[in-house]
Amino acid sequence: MKKKLLLAPLMAVLVACVVVLSGCGGPSVEELITKDLTTQFDEVKNGGDDFLAGLEEASGDEFKQLGIDPKEYAKSYLEGFGYKIGDVTVDEDKGTATAEVTITCKSMNQIVEDFATQYQEKVTALDSMPSDDELYKMAGQVMVDVTKAAKTKDTTVTFKYSCNDDGEWSADDSATNEMMKAMMS
Repeated sequence: MKKKLLLAPLMAVLVACVVVLSGCGGPSVEELITKDLTTQFDEVKNGGDDFLAGLEEASGDEFKQLGIDPKEYAKSYLEGFGYKIGDVTVDEDKGTATAEVTITCKSMNQIVEDFATQYQEKVTALDSMPSDDELYKMAGQVMVDVTKAAKTKDTTVTFKYSCNDDGEWSADDSATNEMMKAMMS
């Protein structure tokens, strides 16, 4: 079983949090970035339909093979999820901005570690070798159980934004790494 089997679909959905912002008139860039982050993280925090549908689509057959309902898994993983937007710093002359966000979420590293330990213990305790399908279902149940039991942790990350020639602000490619950092911590 792949060590990070369930991380990829969840990451794909969480990284979709950042959208293009237009800085033309109206609210300040700081306000636009704060509003965007709030809107997107609230969607994740509240387990919104778009977020859950995205996770279900991204999970493909992997969750199905493990007997895991993607929506239920997401709700379990996101239990205790939170965020706090800190300083948003904009340098309009350079066309750059940063936003500090403290993300509270369950550690995927800890979940994977606990899964490996508990799954190995279950397999070792078996009297006979079950079918591959039964092993996958057992693995799925262990994954769900360790995810439900996982504790949340705070991680502060920095999202970088840049402005294009049309005055539109968007998160840099590093947003993926920052989300990964928060999820893996």
